[in-house]
Amino acid sequence: MMKFSELNLSNNILKALKEMGFDSPTEIQAKAIPVLLDTKKDFVGQAQTGTGKTGAFAIPLLSKIDFKSNSVQALILAPTRELANQIEKEIKKFGKHTPVKSTCIYGGTGYESQIRALKSDRPQIVVGTPGRVIDMIDKGILKLEHANYCILDEADEMLNMGFLEDVQTILSSFNSKRQLMMFSATMPSPIVKLIKSSFNAPEMVKIEKKSLSNDDIEQKYFVVREKHFKEAIARLIDDAQDMYGIVFCKTKLETKMVADDLKNRGHEAEVLNGDMGQVERDHAMNNFKKKKVNLLVCTDVAARGIDVDNLTHVFNYGVPRDNESYVHRIGRTGRAGTKGKAYTITSPKSAFLMKGIEKHINKKIVKENLPSVSKLKRNLVAKELDGASFIVDAIKNKGESFKLDESYELLQGRFDDLSKEELLKLMFVWKFNKEMRRYNNLADIESVMDDGGRPKANQRERAGRNRRAAKSRAEGKGRPFKGSGKKKKK
Repeated sequence: MMKFSELNLSNNILKALKEMGFDSPTEIQAKAIPVLLDTKKDFVGQAQTGTGKTGAFAIPLLSKIDFKSNSVQALILAPTRELANQIEKEIKKFGKHTPVKSTCIYGGTGYESQIRALKSDRPQIVVGTPGRVIDMIDKGILKLEHANYCILDEADEMLNMGFLEDVQTILSSFNSKRQLMMFSATMPSPIVKLIKSSFNAPEMVKIEKKSLSNDDIEQKYFVVREKHFKEAIARLIDDAQDMYGIVFCKTKLETKMVADDLKNRGHEAEVLNGDMGQVERDHAMNNFKKKKVNLLVCTDVAARGIDVDNLTHVFNYGVPRDNESYVHRIGRTGRAGTKGKAYTITSPKSAFLMKGIEKHINKKIVKENLPSVSKLKRNLVAKELDGASFIVDAIKNKGESFKLDESYELLQGRFDDLSKEELLKLMFVWKFNKEMRRYNNLADIESVMDDGGRPKANQRERAGRNRRAAKSRAEGKGRPFKGSGKKKKK
């Protein structure tokens, strides 16, 4: 395995990498860094989310920056403010022992502090979102005529969000000798067109398709009637052990609806969507990163740039809009050799889309049944008993000295004539009856499908019989009562 020390990196960068605990480059870093160190040609790198793409361009970029210059030498474009902030923080870490100056500019917040940073700090590297970068260029504050490097990170998402024209406008602000670099998880047609129109004979580095889906991620999907999506997500979360995950939704309305439902069921969850202000977003992310809550419910756009370690689960509330979104979503778990789980809830009419995703990632996604009601009930009781175990220990250890509020006498007086068995039954019904009834009322929420994503034969036959019977009744051809018709001729 290649070591960072084998690459032509400065001692200051190697020292920072060592302090960060990095000894060997990831696959994309091992392929990209030598190329970017040795050439001024344009560059295109393809690798999935979570493979170290930031290091793949930031490390060689720091090796090229003229630290004596006070001009902007490099611009890094990212689709969202979260990703832009993440990139700039990584640059500061990699360049900890260098005199590099960097800043981050993005929308959703005021201009004043960002303008001050550009004017006073004189950064060599600027990281930003397309809209705010154009604003700063138009105001004459961000000057790129001396910039030699432009990097497009998460390029597929940037174009998917409608930033193509903005990106082209920004590229026109550079001098003709600039080096253009792009990193993307996927290569849809708009990306290919941009490469052809704006890149000059780029060097191409690609992580093979087999790596688009991490082998450390367990991928499954569940076919459920759409009206039961919330119930299905809740059951998967109820069944998960030591879960720390993200629930992806397609719309902002869904994020709120799903999060509210999970909270009503006793789960701790935060929402992240485009309607939220920066203060709200920061509050939600801080709670999630500090594990004050173990669930984040968000849209694809809101999640761009989220950098959270040790995610155990990714849940898709419905099949993602496209294959690339699926790759981006599940790439947030199973990182750095850890195991992860990616579960997708789909309706019967959308189940066939999973076959297209399988083909895209070159991996089988297992169709699975939801956890049984019996298992969920047992999990519920076991979880509550685990939570009560420390109270039991305290009561046993302290004995008569275990203090209770004086109002305990009301409880004692009400139930002192009950036996142990009767008390346990009372506790069980009191604590669990509501959840048990909910499970019983919605016992069968799954749609029975065959391997081709169609209702199974017996289900199709029943549906066909029901349709024919309904049609006959509507036409007045219903089956006559027994004995009311004419006898058949022999």
